Amino acid sequence: MKLPKIVAVLGLGVSGCAVAQAILKRGSKVIGADEAHLEKLLQQKQIKDLVEQGVELVTGEGAFVRLADFRPKLAVLSPGISVHREDIKRLSQSGTKLIGEVDFSYQLLVDELGREKVCIVAVTGTKGKTTTVHLISEMLKSSGLTTVLAGNVGTPLAKFVDELPKNEADLPIRIVMEVSSFQLATCDTFRPDIAALTVLFVDHLDWHLDAEDYRRSKAKIFANQKGDDWAVLNADNVGVRWMAQFVRSRILWCGKEVTASCPYCTHWVSDDGEIVWASLGGEKFPVARLSEFLLRGEHNRQNLQVAIGSALLAGARPEAIADVVRNFKGVPHRLELVCEIKGIRFVNDSAATTPDSAAAGILSFDAPIVLIAGGKDKGGDWEVFKKAMKGRVKALVAIGEFADKLIEMAQKVEVRWSKAKSMEEAVRQALEMASSGDVVLLSPGCSSFDMFTNYAQRGEKFKESVQNLLDASCPDSNICIKEQVTLAKPT
Repeated sequence: MKLPKIVAVLGLGVSGCAVAQAILKRGSKVIGADEAHLEKLLQQKQIKDLVEQGVELVTGEGAFVRLADFRPKLAVLSPGISVHREDIKRLSQSGTKLIGEVDFSYQLLVDELGREKVCIVAVTGTKGKTTTVHLISEMLKSSGLTTVLAGNVGTPLAKFVDELPKNEADLPIRIVMEVSSFQLATCDTFRPDIAALTVLFVDHLDWHLDAEDYRRSKAKIFANQKGDDWAVLNADNVGVRWMAQFVRSRILWCGKEVTASCPYCTHWVSDDGEIVWASLGGEKFPVARLSEFLLRGEHNRQNLQVAIGSALLAGARPEAIADVVRNFKGVPHRLELVCEIKGIRFVNDSAATTPDSAAAGILSFDAPIVLIAGGKDKGGDWEVFKKAMKGRVKALVAIGEFADKLIEMAQKVEVRWSKAKSMEEAVRQALEMASSGDVVLLSPGCSSFDMFTNYAQRGEKFKESVQNLLDASCPDSNICIKEQVTLAKPT
């Protein structure tokens, strides 16, 4: 990939800093731009290192407009920057070519390592991505395959381009990637060998023009696939079944509805309520026991089957997959059990940033729930959430910008409610309304950006607040806290 003399990098977060470093190594000058003021940027150490290597910074309000002064021929967009913004459109109209971080990193990878030396497993979906990619990665590693976990899970692909093993014995490298609709929206060349779709609802209407634009972005994961590539699709989700019309490759279907979606399928993963079975073109074979899978909820059963199908296609061994199923404890902020105080379980589901995912969290428990929800609404459909609340949520603690709307919903389904100004206050109020045997569940249904930097910071603040309660309520914590068990649910 031949780079121009000057390349702009828009957004100086984790992915932006990784891209800037990759560009510097290839001899181009980098202009780093971010609308936040320099002192408020989180990647302070990385930015300082970049400046020492010659990166010129443009920060603060109007930063992207001021980029025109440098006349960059190429601009690499970080995922959070919408291509529909007027200032980004003007930058493109001025002659600057726009490319997303995933497409940029993919092109570097293909040009410098070779397409045949990597096997890319990409996972997208409204929810379920993070849990699914972690499962796939562990299944491949347990099978003895050289595997990299990258993308929208905290480590950009750009960071790995210069670090991937070049030894032929380690090839092909399995690159497991979580890719968001933001990232896919700016992809024109990205081609995964295996493209998996977990579930499809509507999300991120604060970034996309409308629901159709969101769905079109998701569909781009299949756009460049060839006939011998694979799509792994969740047959139990109506949105995924609808998306199948855009697939050009072979399909492996997953779920209880496999027969209905594709009665003559030769490649599939399904279960009979106890055993997960698979077929790769021949006789079906057992892979794992559902009873040994530690994660709660129907959504996680679906995530597991998508992960198994993807891992099998990428070369994982069934016995290694079964071992991962027995031992996988999930990822943080996804139905993560924090502790139990005097018979009340506190569960961190901060990654539930849509109404649908919050509803899935609520439906994962049979016990009465005191729900902490709210934040910055992203424009989702709240009807499923309201239905989930009725009969399962005994009380709501509403937080953030969307608090009053949530309170209106609670009143309509006759759920007791309160309103809190901080996470500490929300946790205290939830404890006051909970009884032994209940679950205090943080499952916000909204983004965190009105009160926190991201959902992870929100989840950590919840855990810190719960720990403070534990310390105050139980000087001898052994009396109050049972063995911690990590549950999990998708991003």
